[in-house]
Amino acid sequence: MKRPNLAASPFLDVRPVWVTGGALAVVALTLTIVSLADLIAVRGREKSAAEALRQAQAKRAELVAQVQSRDRQLAAVAWKTLQLETGSLQVVVARRRLVWSQLLADLERVVPWDIRLVQITPKVDKTGAIQVDLEGLATGREAWLRLLAVLFTDSKFSDPLPRYEEAPSATNGKGYQFALTVRYWPEKRT
Repeated sequence: MKRPNLAASPFLDVRPVWVTGGALAVVALTLTIVSLADLIAVRGREKSAAEALRQAQAKRAELVAQVQSRDRQLAAVAWKTLQLETGSLQVVVARRRLVWSQLLADLERVVPWDIRLVQITPKVDKTGAIQVDLEGLATGREAWLRLLAVLFTDSKFSDPLPRYEEAPSATNGKGYQFALTVRYWPEKRT
């Protein structure tokens, strides 16, 4: 006997559609959860970056206030007076750097035997350079020129500049007189 078909429509197998839909729903839910976790982590980093930015801005404002305060303090300084005081202090330090025994020993080392120094006058300028004015007597012009040559080549003296020279005459019976200025370097030339 033939069984009657009681179904109004033919049987359709929809199980694969439901399985695929369920799997897609699980994947969508998993991706949503991962995205939410990333969003929460990014929000946390954003908040910490915003806090760091706020702290940096507060530090900047504090530093700007300090700079403005220091600028006001510096504006109140009498720079001309300070410059004069430091300039005179530099001269004092340079004078202290001049050791007479060392200067005399260096002069004794370079001055030829036939020259007698009559006057030695060191001068210290504002930059700390030491100029030495020398006046003396020589047995002749050759001795005077030998002294100049030695001063040109020595490591502790430089730039000898003759100021005057006078040969022996009826009015000058002392001998060959000369005067010169030379730069002195206590620690050798730089």
